[in-house]
Amino acid sequence: MDVHVQKRRISSTQVALAWCGALLLLVGVFAGGVLALNLTVFGSSGFVTTYLQTLGARDVDGALSMPGVELPDGLTPDSAGAALLKRNTLGTISKIRVTDDTDLGSGVHRVTASYTLQGADQQSARTQSEFVVERDGTNFGVFSQWRFKESPVATLSLAVTNTTSVTVGTGELDASDLGAGAGAFGAGGRFTVLVPSLVVLSHESHYLTSDTVAVALPDPGQTENGIIKAVPNDLFTQAVSDQLTGFLADCAAQKVLYPVGCPFSKGITDRIEGDPSWSIVTYPQIKVVAGPSSWLLADNAGAAHIDVQVKSLFDGTVSALSEDVPFSLNYAITLDDAGQITFAARSENAAQLN
Repeated sequence: MDVHVQKRRISSTQVALAWCGALLLLVGVFAGGVLALNLTVFGSSGFVTTYLQTLGARDVDGALSMPGVELPDGLTPDSAGAALLKRNTLGTISKIRVTDDTDLGSGVHRVTASYTLQGADQQSARTQSEFVVERDGTNFGVFSQWRFKESPVATLSLAVTNTTSVTVGTGELDASDLGAGAGAFGAGGRFTVLVPSLVVLSHESHYLTSDTVAVALPDPGQTENGIIKAVPNDLFTQAVSDQLTGFLADCAAQKVLYPVGCPFSKGITDRIEGDPSWSIVTYPQIKVVAGPSSWLLADNAGAAHIDVQVKSLFDGTVSALSEDVPFSLNYAITLDDAGQITFAARSENAAQLN
């Protein structure tokens, strides 16, 4: 009987010790798991990785909502300067890899991440960024929370010349976004962007085109310039040439020495017999170039031909005058939002063409 009781006491002790060991093991595993999660998912590197993945998915609201992502004073998502904080202006971010995580002390870390930026028009860049983050309390008392100590935003100083609109990514900034008034021949502004960004800029319209410009902004606080210069395409040049050809034909149809509003004329001191007859023998070569405030015609030269009978005031004899008269076209060209082309004389040409 005594032997049986002794065995039961030993068995209970072993069970209690086993439970204590299991509990300690569980606590150890939990503590190790918390430590591992705080070093990875809930660590400074994990925080930065989550931000880059959110921005790379073009989730602007999600990126803006992360702790420490702050816009410059006075700027809201609806402000003109926030026009690039939109999904359609962003590219994607892929192949994210944290390459360094340095503890700067006092809960502050500097995290370096490399990645590939992919923008519109298949523009891409492999680069890296440094982010400074700091601890911001804990979740459930065990998991670290983080925030950006330096807000991951940068500034793009954008200048658009010879037009008042620009394509950014797959979005479009028009004159109102760029602060351009009526009749402006260029525009621009300063825009806040989330870092990192690859801003792809271009212009393409019915009569104008530009090169594609890609501006990378990998570093918080930096300012980069983006310049888009619109130039005439072949359609614009052809449209201008067609209108001027029609204009010159109308001028040649006027049977007077001084066709009204036209670039050519002929002064004669004697008396003419009958009506003069004009024709265009050389049409100017048309090239449209940018001026300070409008499109202009580049240097050009043409020739009209006049045939008229002239009666001498001295002796009354009549002779035929057949002569080429050189001329040039000097017009400013306006292209409105509807694609309407108008011409205005800049100097000796008195006509305004519509």
